Amino acid sequence: MPKATANPVDQLRTLNELLGRVSDPERAEHARRALEFAYQEHPADLALISLGEYVDQLRRLHFGDSGEPAECAFAHWHVPRLEDFSPLWIRQAIVVEMKKLAGRRKGLLLVTGLREAVCPVGKYWTKPREARYQRVRQWIDELVCAWATKGSRLQVVVI
Repeated sequence: MPKATANPVDQLRTLNELLGRVSDPERAEHARRALEFAYQEHPADLALISLGEYVDQLRRLHFGDSGEPAECAFAHWHVPRLEDFSPLWIRQAIVVEMKKLAGRRKGLLLVTGLREAVCPVGKYWTKPREARYQRVRQWIDELVCAWATKGSRLQVVVI
């Protein structure tokens, strides 16, 4: 049986709660209400969304057009669907995102789409795919540690 895909609305709710911890709680409530309203009005449309497309909109709801709060930097990497995950490809993508967080004491790196990139919709979650997923997660963690500003507090969240 193919793996169950994560519900993008649930992922957006989780992300909203996470961003609410580093942004204004009032904005987090507004974002939650907007998401719930959209879900009630168009549940079928929201079930088909790509999480990567809506992260930037959710970020704007939390932090406004300025991009990020004064005390915490934010970077997002949506993993494209590729057949091969090489360390050089991962390195390039992570370095680009880490440069956005450079020089900040607190930061959040959000990675979306990794599970879907490793196991496309309708495919089986197998032991080799699990091993590939864990290997890519390890590369991400190692690169983030290598590129993080000394003394910074950086969170890496993979949804």
